Amino acid sequence: MNNMIASPHSVLKEVFGYENFRLHQESIIESVLQGNDTFAIMPTGGGKSLCYQIPALVNEGLCLVISPLIALMKDQVDALVIQGIEAAYLNSTQSSGEQNDVFRRLKEGNIKLLYLAPERLFDESDFFLNFLTTLNVSLVAIDEAHCISSWGHDFRPVYLKLAKLKDKLENVPVIALTATADKITQKDIVEKLELQEAKTFISSFNRANITYHVSAKNDSFKQLVEFLNGFKNESGIIYCLSRDSTERTAAKLSEYGYEAEAYHAGMSPEQRGDVQERFIKDELKIVVATIAFGMGIDKSNVRFVVHLDLPKNIESFYQETGRAGRDGLPSTTLLFYSYGDVFRLRNFIKDDGDPDQVEIQTKKLERMAEFGALTTCRRRYLLNYFGEDAEDNCGSCDNCQNKRETFDGTEVAQMALSAIARLKENYGMNLVIDFLRGSKSEKIKSFMKELPTYGLGQSKSKQEWIHYFKELLRQDLVSKTEDQYPILNLNKASWQVLKGNLKVTMNKPITQTFATETVSEETYDKLLFEELRSWRRDEANASGLAPYMIFSDATLKQLSTYLPLQHSDLMQITGFGQVKIQKFGMEVLQIIRNYAAERDLSTRMHLKKGIKSPVVKKKTETSRRSGGTQDVTYKLYKDGMSIEEIVSNRNLSLSTIENHLSTFIESGDLAIDELVSSENQDLIRKQIDIHGWVSLRSLKDNLPDNIDYGQIRWVVSDVRREVNEK
Repeated sequence: MNNMIASPHSVLKEVFGYENFRLHQESIIESVLQGNDTFAIMPTGGGKSLCYQIPALVNEGLCLVISPLIALMKDQVDALVIQGIEAAYLNSTQSSGEQNDVFRRLKEGNIKLLYLAPERLFDESDFFLNFLTTLNVSLVAIDEAHCISSWGHDFRPVYLKLAKLKDKLENVPVIALTATADKITQKDIVEKLELQEAKTFISSFNRANITYHVSAKNDSFKQLVEFLNGFKNESGIIYCLSRDSTERTAAKLSEYGYEAEAYHAGMSPEQRGDVQERFIKDELKIVVATIAFGMGIDKSNVRFVVHLDLPKNIESFYQETGRAGRDGLPSTTLLFYSYGDVFRLRNFIKDDGDPDQVEIQTKKLERMAEFGALTTCRRRYLLNYFGEDAEDNCGSCDNCQNKRETFDGTEVAQMALSAIARLKENYGMNLVIDFLRGSKSEKIKSFMKELPTYGLGQSKSKQEWIHYFKELLRQDLVSKTEDQYPILNLNKASWQVLKGNLKVTMNKPITQTFATETVSEETYDKLLFEELRSWRRDEANASGLAPYMIFSDATLKQLSTYLPLQHSDLMQITGFGQVKIQKFGMEVLQIIRNYAAERDLSTRMHLKKGIKSPVVKKKTETSRRSGGTQDVTYKLYKDGMSIEEIVSNRNLSLSTIENHLSTFIESGDLAIDELVSSENQDLIRKQIDIHGWVSLRSLKDNLPDNIDYGQIRWVVSDVRREVNEK
């Protein structure tokens, strides 16, 4: 982008397609443009990147972006380039030729944003640092800034060298950004980066569109399947602690009909790259991964995140769950919690060898364990952890959604405590519960069956008893050992309950329900949304990009809500900057116009907030004269030019040209027989009868390889023509 744009607001609207700034974005950008060192803490999905991308486009010169996420760099650059921004990256995945080309463009001043890992900056001769001093660097952005702090959850020693940038690039402002930093880490970042009189902006850590659920780690796979039933055809990530667990879970989910694959560090780079690429392109719905996955993606339409095992700390949990709902749409997280996980992680931490780090990480683990055992608002706990106040009831975590009722649990408590006493305080919770329920398991020894408490609690389910024992532990009415397999012990309060001297009030068990939508949203046309999503997938495949880089789900839902029919309407839709309107506007409008015409629908743009002049409702028309560019394609085709020649002549994508011709097939001006053989028409029509025409991908998957998307698109248009004529 060679021309400097006048103001941050014009960049926001004309380049990125957004009407308004979010959180503290505007103040952060203003601070950077004033030349101040700036420290920004914003939640995942809160729009951190715009805080340096917009100043980079307003200012002359180069913005240097330091990021530890090599796998993410290409996606970030691709997302900028598709919006007409000159961006590049330098990392170890590139050939020497590719790197030399980047250096050439840097010297020529033809790059606005350069992404690179911190390791790239430093060598014995400081070659790259010295090279930077020859360029017009306007800003240094340090992403994932928490990596500089030994108090943080992802400490990387190389980050400590970044203060050198202040010496080499004098008077160049630095912006440090992170989504996860407690107060100690925040202080560490400013000091170790040597930020000068840094202006600090802390946005709310609250991810209002995310619902938090925690469930006991019993029959976790059964619970997982029940949970996934609420997310048909949606993208999600499932985190596991071990590589074996990822593979077992992915294989089992596949047996149940889910599109799921494992991802872990034991796989080859090629295997991991394939899984990641297919997930980003919506070709794979579920990734079952260790924490190695997720840092390298910027996928906006992840609808759920599940932790089958406990994360090591709140920061990791917040960061990993934050990969859901980056587009702002409702998303759900689920954590399976057990004390066994706490014990395992505590042993992992002890193996670190650094006493200071062991102490820090142990304290962080204890806070994570507290979160798992909470009976109060989980969102409030998360926000308080990061130093932010919050209401007692968020209305969108499991504890707040499921109102707790209490009852006199004295009798239940006495049964439980009596069972522990009869078993001589030698066993853990699971066996005590099996004993109470009269289990015939081999674990129940013959002498146990002779005890009077055996089978006394058989009227209650195992899940109910797990809940009651947790209530006793929460109220310190029973104790447990700090072992991998904790043993239940009686304490002074236990004996008071058994003697009838202490009344016990318990929370009633609740049935876990998983909400898939937790915040209000516009009512959108789901069929149109799927048709647009199918088009987006085809366009992404044709251009080699991830679908979310074309448009986010949030943009497609706005299109499906308001039915824009005029070119001018698109400027009112989030995500449509000028470049994307030029690239995709006509195709998107054609899809919506055709859809609306088939159903006699009118535009709803007058309902969109912020539009001052109401749009008069007008019945849409399916007409080839609705866009002059389509007439040009039609004329070239009728003059005898082949499809390939038209693509080359007009410098448009193949899918665009195919869509143009589809309009003329649907209007009856172009005969389908000119483009598709009768044999292929019959095959495609049979699949349309089975699958409908909403998803071209579904049709393609069930047709021979020699039938391409263009032929399918044209036959669908011919079927629509027939429907319209009836």
